[in-house]
Amino acid sequence: MRFIEKSFPIQYLNPVAMAEGNAKKPVYKMHKWWARRLGSVFRMITLSAFADEKESDNDIWYKFCNGANLNGAIVLDPFMGGGTTIVEALRLGCKVIGVDINPVAWFTTKKEIEPVELSKLDEALQKIEKTAGNYIKRYYRTKCPEGHNAEVMYFFWVKVAKCKSCGTKVRLFPNYELSRRDHINVVLCPRCLQIVETKGHNPETKCNECGEIFDPRKGISGRGIFRCPQCNTEQRILDAVNEKGGQLDTELHALEGYCKVCGRFFKRVDSDDIALWEKARSEYNTRKDKLLIPHQKIPTEGRSDPRPVNHGYTHFRDMFNERQLLCLSRLLEEILKIPDTNIRELMLVAFSDCLDANNMFCKYEIQWHKISLFFGLHAYHPIERPTENNVWGTTYGRGSFIKCFDKVRRAKSFCKNPHERLLRTDNKRFSKHTGNERIEGHIVQSFDELKRADRAALLRCDTAEDLSFIPDKSVDAVITDPPYFDNIQYSELADFFYVWLRLGLRELYPWFNPEFSSRPNEIIQNEKMSKTIEFFSEGLTAVFSECHRVIKDDGLLIFTFHHNKLWAWESIGKILLDSGFYISATPIVRSEGKSGFHSSKGNIRYDCILVCRKRPSLWKDDRWSSLKKYILKDAILWTRKTLQSGMLITAVDVFTIIMGKTLEYYTKAFPDVKHYNEPITLAEALNEMKEFASHVTERSRADQPPLPGTYNRKAKQLTLFIKESKTKFESRGNTV
Repeated sequence: MRFIEKSFPIQYLNPVAMAEGNAKKPVYKMHKWWARRLGSVFRMITLSAFADEKESDNDIWYKFCNGANLNGAIVLDPFMGGGTTIVEALRLGCKVIGVDINPVAWFTTKKEIEPVELSKLDEALQKIEKTAGNYIKRYYRTKCPEGHNAEVMYFFWVKVAKCKSCGTKVRLFPNYELSRRDHINVVLCPRCLQIVETKGHNPETKCNECGEIFDPRKGISGRGIFRCPQCNTEQRILDAVNEKGGQLDTELHALEGYCKVCGRFFKRVDSDDIALWEKARSEYNTRKDKLLIPHQKIPTEGRSDPRPVNHGYTHFRDMFNERQLLCLSRLLEEILKIPDTNIRELMLVAFSDCLDANNMFCKYEIQWHKISLFFGLHAYHPIERPTENNVWGTTYGRGSFIKCFDKVRRAKSFCKNPHERLLRTDNKRFSKHTGNERIEGHIVQSFDELKRADRAALLRCDTAEDLSFIPDKSVDAVITDPPYFDNIQYSELADFFYVWLRLGLRELYPWFNPEFSSRPNEIIQNEKMSKTIEFFSEGLTAVFSECHRVIKDDGLLIFTFHHNKLWAWESIGKILLDSGFYISATPIVRSEGKSGFHSSKGNIRYDCILVCRKRPSLWKDDRWSSLKKYILKDAILWTRKTLQSGMLITAVDVFTIIMGKTLEYYTKAFPDVKHYNEPITLAEALNEMKEFASHVTERSRADQPPLPGTYNRKAKQLTLFIKESKTKFESRGNTV
């Protein structure tokens, strides 16, 4: 037995995981990837998977905080995604094999682990600044209100639609606010677009220039509808798009700038700002056929999120304005001139990542005073009031190229001397460096090379349904985070970055040759592409069956899972059984929290760690009545442990715990689970156990001190849930 099958020190780990959910490690900020799991959790999983059961929670926590070396154990991740398993296992001295079918995931992970000399990165940035940097800066300059030369941080645009009734051109402002800062609100006049400052929100703000009186928080668009201010006709924005026959026009109306003398400021755009825009637009139209920009149409067949196309964006380049395309092309051209492949590719990472904040799907966060990222919502979400970022960047601001370069540099610096953010006894955070650990992998091309080399990484951009390049029974552990049915359409999202990366990588790597990142055998559920639940299940079964082949007989398959639908738990259980595994343990741990999208609908805060071994298990008791007692006892134990670690827990979280425990004990006793000498199916078992959430919640809270603040208030909200289902539970006559 391994330590992870006996215990898991969430009393120490959960607070650290929660903190990392709010501020991830630098290495995981290099480039966007979706549903990226927490490094601290996967570090603990890896340590616990190779630790002996005789060790204690304190022993494992000491290794977590002070460093450890797993002496070249071989770890496989068949769905490496953003590279969390690969990074954490390498850091602990493992040799790693990573597989992902998506080229963006492969490239991101590769650059996370490849070593680099930071001085060479700095030299490359200095050279690019003298060429592309100075070129871009010319298009983001202005005068501050005092007349000083200044830099533009953000240009503010608004979409314009034509009223179907009176023909008026309507600016689709959802509101007229620009900023809320230090009790000073910065707003703009809906009539003349002049900037007005008020002390707090004034519902009867008066424009000093034209005399218009307005409420800055009451615009004329929202929820896909806009109202004509002239005739009061309400109409759908999509109808205006269809009437126009393409994406709506945009109007430049304001900017935020930075002056070295005056600091940050807002102003209505003036004639010089408009002239600068027209200059960029003219240069783009003159040179557009020669620019290094993507020309692919946005795929429509089988598309899960149709909004960009529905709103008139037919090509990926349509999601950027002319100035952005001009500047991004020049920047990419200079990056591709860098002779050192490693340095060039790291610069490409920074370039690709900056696309997330340099497109016309970003808005300005008026309370946080910065631009939002395009994929903050994990979707293609058109907005009525886009914000144009400074592509190169200024002293302040977010998502510019120099800010993304800084992220890459901090990531590579972190890799040389990684650390954990821990919690002191006074609840303050501090960083603890972990001995001689480092995140560094030497890329190899075969399993034989992997065995011979130190700190080696074998990364494949391919489907994991065929792992024939790995010999039988040669892998010590598989640690992964598989796709969760239809929750995230990875390739559909990744195409946004892929079409740009492809311009610089297709000559080097054949998997960047296709026009898009999607592949026919990508394991997802997407009914529009005829990828049904059956397709998904067959694909995941094939991958896990290959994992079964390559894992040593005493090795473990470990992955994290949570879902708020019973059918998903049933499906994952059947997939494991069909692949030749049973579940030996199901620890519960804090997930990535509100930003997580594995939860489908509902905000599930915890992952069930499914620790799997090759069948058959040694479990002897196959009576369903006995299994239920074990399930409920363990569910109560882990719910209580979670509460004692200082975490909030809700009914949907308890559901996750119960489902995980049901899978564990059912698969241990499979195939002879009996209820009064009659077989009981996995679906029947799960369906019965889901009714016990209230009982587990109630029993886990018995004799527990009240939780402080928000946790205590949320606990009271659970009381109603408990009372409503208590009668149903007691009527069943079950006891624990």
